Amino acid sequence: MSIELTDSLKSLLKETATQFIGTVRRRFQVQTVMGLGYAGQLLAQNELGWDRKLSIKELKN
Repeated sequence: MSIELTDSLKSLLKETATQFIGTVRRRFQVQTVMGLGYAGQLLAQNELGWDRKLSIKELKN
């Protein structure tokens, strides 16, 4: 199954991420990537311009 992010969803995710700073922003991004499922990191990198190296350990803090 392939997930396609619409332009409006991409805008919403990017805008929401800019409302947070530091750990809160990274936590939001990691949760979003996890919600995208398989290859979520690559999708977030290519479609949202987020760092592919987002770490799940952020959720443990």
